[in-house]
Amino acid sequence: MLKRILTATVLLAVVFATLLGLRQIYVEFADIVGVLICCLGVYEMAQAFKKAGYNVIKGSLIFSSIAVYPLILVFEWTLGKGEVGAFSALFLGMIIAIIEFTLIHKSKNKSNLNSYSQGEDDNVKDDSTAKASASDVFELKDLFATVFVLLYPLGMFSTFFFINHSSYGMLGIFLALLVPIMTDTMAYFVGVTCKGKKLCPSISPKKTISGAIGGLIGGIIGAMLVFVLFDVTGIFVNFNNVGLMQLTDNKLVSGFIYAIFGLVGGVLRELGDLGASWIKRKAGIKDFGKIFPGHGGIMDRLDSIVFILPLVYLLINIAIAAQA
Repeated sequence: MLKRILTATVLLAVVFATLLGLRQIYVEFADIVGVLICCLGVYEMAQAFKKAGYNVIKGSLIFSSIAVYPLILVFEWTLGKGEVGAFSALFLGMIIAIIEFTLIHKSKNKSNLNSYSQGEDDNVKDDSTAKASASDVFELKDLFATVFVLLYPLGMFSTFFFINHSSYGMLGIFLALLVPIMTDTMAYFVGVTCKGKKLCPSISPKKTISGAIGGLIGGIIGAMLVFVLFDVTGIFVNFNNVGLMQLTDNKLVSGFIYAIFGLVGGVLRELGDLGASWIKRKAGIKDFGKIFPGHGGIMDRLDSIVFILPLVYLLINIAIAAQA
């Protein structure tokens, strides 16, 4: 427990030092950190699928992880719209990965067919055909697994770059961090204290219904903390490009919007956590990695944030549209 707390404290210190320090000097510093996190997350997810029996093309995935950010910039410069750039870059990255996947496996199949054609009898050929058919089915599963990793975490995390460069960048990042952090914290302490009926024992035996309810309350608390920091006190207004985020001049209505966001974000965080637990169970692993003592790998910390980033992306687009 002490190791877990110490690791969490160091992680939070590094994150907020990056946000309040390096990001204010140069916004792209946060992009660089984002690309690195994305690459590590994709690698860990690919490793998990490999252990689950899928042959994902890690080279394609890592290439797409590195390429998606410059592609976003290129499309943003040419099309002038960050959201169009994000989706266009992701789509192009998926196409590149699928093409590479297809070429690699066609090459393997051709090599196998050549070996089968050299002096084998009919029974051996029939057996080879059956094996080739089974291999084709398995390759289709591999392709689906590769595309899945392109979407989760790569596609969902790619919204971070748009959030970071938007006029609500700091506020959006705070929402994406504080909502899952408070959801996770409240879920843990309420679950340990109240215990009770299990939430989904077949996927995550330790999670309880009471913990899930506590997590939803924590999500609301996290969103309201952001509301206080940005809309009420204005403590972090100097770190934001255009000031406070207020969809309405009425503070009560604004606070209600934050509370709804926290509730929905809490639900998404818990769904993301259950989804990650299901993948780890299928892969037969406890954690995605071992980078952080007591916390596992990047994806063990990123699983809930990845699900909330698209929600933040949506909220920011609504705010921008409301102000237009």
